[in-house]
Amino acid sequence: MEKPTLKQRVGSFGKFIYNSETKNVLGRSGRSWAEIGIFYVIYYACLAGFFAATLAVFNQTLDSDNPKLQGSDSLLKGNPGMGFKPMPDIETTLIHSTKEGKDDYVKSIKKLLDEYEKAFNEGKGKDCKGQTTLSKDGDEACAVDFTELTAECNEANAYGILEGNPCVLLKLNKIYGWSPELYSDSEINALDNVPDSIKNDYVKEKKIWIDCHGENAADNDNLAKAKVTYSPQQGFPLGFYPYKKQKDYLSPLVFVKFTGLAKHLAYMIECKAVAKNIAVDRTEKEGSVHFELLID
Repeated sequence: MEKPTLKQRVGSFGKFIYNSETKNVLGRSGRSWAEIGIFYVIYYACLAGFFAATLAVFNQTLDSDNPKLQGSDSLLKGNPGMGFKPMPDIETTLIHSTKEGKDDYVKSIKKLLDEYEKAFNEGKGKDCKGQTTLSKDGDEACAVDFTELTAECNEANAYGILEGNPCVLLKLNKIYGWSPELYSDSEINALDNVPDSIKNDYVKEKKIWIDCHGENAADNDNLAKAKVTYSPQQGFPLGFYPYKKQKDYLSPLVFVKFTGLAKHLAYMIECKAVAKNIAVDRTEKEGSVHFELLID
């Protein structure tokens, strides 16, 4: 049997596209195309209607002012984590303090601080300095004093890089409706993992204290030869809590400055938040943050 020629194959395909004898297009008559067209119009209209109805019902279960899942039901399980800057490379927690890497270091911190500087210059938020109580419903959001925050660590000194004294910016994750619970005097003194420097002032200065230390004994020994300072204070003021979508709300920040670190020596650092209802879990990265410091 002879194979069809190219002309025959082209002709056969053209006839499939439109058959002048039967008036069929792609093997279907006009009536067949109309029936299948009407079927799919109705089919997809029903799907669209069902989807719209589902969204409408789901929307009725949402509150525009409050998240549906809160506390232990939320993704954060009511236990805030902590973040840090700079993080020029998201694949590593190493903060490599070099003059060559200054631009990336500064850019990482400045990207977060730009919003705070703008809000401060526009006078947004109220002054909560000295407030030792939680905010009440309806209270205006507390303002972050940008001048005070950047007094020691700022863009002019490249956040400590130019001096060889790197600054690390800490921030506690926002959880809607979450409020810190403070330890009593007897409770804080009974804890073995809180330094005496915090225990002595914990009750007098009511806030979420921050403690940065070496992750192991060797790191603590090395860090003891240096100096760790916090600005504007060693913790997060209570006036910023609870977060309830207040207008112009910005989370409080703390700069930790490491002065006198030895060069070419890697430090493994852990910073943790001290509060009764903040569970510290290194594995789950809850209540604390880990990073390495290397000065060249």
